[in-house]
Amino acid sequence: MRGGAPLGCVGGVGNCTGKPIATFEGIGGSLDAHAANMAARTIAALRSGTPDVVRTARCAHLHGKAPWPLLRNGTPMVAQHAAPRDIVLDYAVAICGVWISGGFFLDAWAHGHVPVESFFTPYHAVFYSGMLALAGVIVVALIRYHESGYSWTNSLPRPYRLALLGVPIFVLGGVGDMAWHRILGIEEGVDALLSPTHQILGLGIFFLASGPIRSVLSERPHASTLWRQLPLVLGLATWIILARFGTAYAFDPGAGRTNAPPPISPFTPDYLTALAIGYYKIASGVLIVIFQSVLITGFSLWVVSRLHPCPGTFTLLFLIGNLPAAAAFTNQTPLFAVTLAQSLGAGLLADALVLRYDPHPALGRTRAFRSFAIAVPMTYVGIYLVGTFALDRIWWDWNVALGSWIWSGVCGLALSLLILARRSA
Repeated sequence: MRGGAPLGCVGGVGNCTGKPIATFEGIGGSLDAHAANMAARTIAALRSGTPDVVRTARCAHLHGKAPWPLLRNGTPMVAQHAAPRDIVLDYAVAICGVWISGGFFLDAWAHGHVPVESFFTPYHAVFYSGMLALAGVIVVALIRYHESGYSWTNSLPRPYRLALLGVPIFVLGGVGDMAWHRILGIEEGVDALLSPTHQILGLGIFFLASGPIRSVLSERPHASTLWRQLPLVLGLATWIILARFGTAYAFDPGAGRTNAPPPISPFTPDYLTALAIGYYKIASGVLIVIFQSVLITGFSLWVVSRLHPCPGTFTLLFLIGNLPAAAAFTNQTPLFAVTLAQSLGAGLLADALVLRYDPHPALGRTRAFRSFAIAVPMTYVGIYLVGTFALDRIWWDWNVALGSWIWSGVCGLALSLLILARRSA
């Protein structure tokens, strides 16, 4: 550096053994002590990644009015750093993720209730328009950061680099879905949930929704309010919706009288058939309870293990993540009302436990962590059983109902022990 100390030194002119990493070019080809100090402050501001500072310094360099740090190849130093986090971008991507994944369930409802004979339907338009909106958000962010002085490769915050994989995956799934429908026809029922092209579409959204999640986690010390954490909540809710879509056949345990098997009458020709159906429905119902408990507890423990969630986090997470599936499959059953009660009850309890005990395992509060892991799924399943009994009656006997409820707590405890063991390993 001419006329001042190397970049790594603090204050003033002098000699330093540090290797210069930038060349300052000012008026007359040299800088005095004041200019060198100003340049050092400019570099510190540039490293902070503030777009306004970057834009001001860039314009000053272009007009020759201020020193501008350049690498040896002449590339502006700011281009070597990823763009800073933008909470507006987090919210936009997170909202689009919920929009698209919710549109999946609208399409699933249509496959079961409306004659669908073409790829070009209003139900497909809902989630494909959400993807167009998301693509527009990303393009606008890229252009805005690039105009602020960032190179194209650094024009998105670092947490979104992995998330961008979702764009080509979604495009591949969309083209494949159109070809699939034209060649093999339109799926119906469970086929629509297991369609490979639909799963590819879901994988693309899974990647894209990871952007706001990783963005919030990258600034955990500053994510101390619900407003700062909400993009993560919306991203996780998108993941839950996608999990609900792919496993919609395992959403309702079917304990209500509406889902009861045919009555078992001894000494009749259909006795063994009715008995087998009854055993099958009980076994599948208990397995669904176990799966639902693992899903809800897994997301809940992941959240409390990664940050200190604010009140309202779990209530919003469960409501947004669960209600699209319930709305799509409720029909004339009380499923939607029961799911609403489950999500509210378990979410409010989880928020209250976090507010009162803060069961973060890093704090050494393993008892609170385990209690949280047991209480949340047992509340979720317990409200399901009580709500179903009140609105539709239960055809399960008390042994099955209470046994499945206990299983939910066992699943939560098992997950908490696995997480604690991994953290202490």
